Amino acid sequence: MSDYVEYTNEHGEKVRLSREEYQKKVIPHKLHLYWDDKEALRQYAMQLVQDKFTGEAAQAADRLLELFGPIEGALIFRAVVHMQAREFDQAKELLTQCIERFPSSGYAYTNLAKIYAYEGSNEKAFETLETGLMKDPNQETGLDWYISLFQQNNRQEELMRRLKALTEREGAWRPSLLLGRLYLQDGNLLKAMQFYRQAIEKSGQMEDVVMTVTGELGQAQYVYQLIQIAEAYWKPTFETPYAGYNYANALIVTEQKERAIEVLQAMLQHVREEYRPGVAQYLEKLGGQSKRQEENKQEQTVQQPAEKKRWWKIWK
Repeated sequence: MSDYVEYTNEHGEKVRLSREEYQKKVIPHKLHLYWDDKEALRQYAMQLVQDKFTGEAAQAADRLLELFGPIEGALIFRAVVHMQAREFDQAKELLTQCIERFPSSGYAYTNLAKIYAYEGSNEKAFETLETGLMKDPNQETGLDWYISLFQQNNRQEELMRRLKALTEREGAWRPSLLLGRLYLQDGNLLKAMQFYRQAIEKSGQMEDVVMTVTGELGQAQYVYQLIQIAEAYWKPTFETPYAGYNYANALIVTEQKERAIEVLQAMLQHVREEYRPGVAQYLEKLGGQSKRQEENKQEQTVQQPAEKKRWWKIWK
């Protein structure tokens, strides 16, 4: 844990303070400012937990329960703060209450499983974790823990069977993503592509999933398979540039520079404002232009420098 905290002040400036100074000067002000704004307070409370200001996070969590009432998210968050403070009995009580109120709460089960694991009840922890994943199979942290439990005991085949069972759950897409990753690591590209495609399609072609799949294929140097995925699922209207960067990098490596420039030009007008300078800079390095520049210079011949082989620079 760092001895310093970096935050953005009301003027939009980045400020770095010692933890003690931040705790004394900034947190009380922020809590007062957000006390009646439940969404702003929720966001700040999550940051307090991340920065391990447990006492102040507890104040915020109690207030969120007052503002939201005993809804699923508020109960689980208060339990998580109890867990961070090692108040496991209180956390267990809240999570049990949450499960009674919201029987389909996968996150309540997986957090309860963490408490059982801390108490040394490993079998009960595993059973509770698996119950949570059956109820919500897209929990990233829960699935990572689930996979590690099998891999620690060299039970890879059983892991694959159980993940495949999770892919059959309603709304499940992350188990397919993880199966794609595991098959890729094992060198089974055919199966990896099958489950990667399944993950993208089951997620509703979610931008983050396309980014992850193209990134993992790129890191493994399967550039032609990356291009296949990008051609099927990448959209220039994505809000962030990372999947597009992955696509463009693969095109450059396979000596399709002109197509890479087209991809970057297509996404330039759609990515969020803060990303546009980076995309424009990338285009400039490739000798490309924005569409507006092209319209203004239709008759100008653009001389492009000889292309050098690039290493992957942006894989998310």
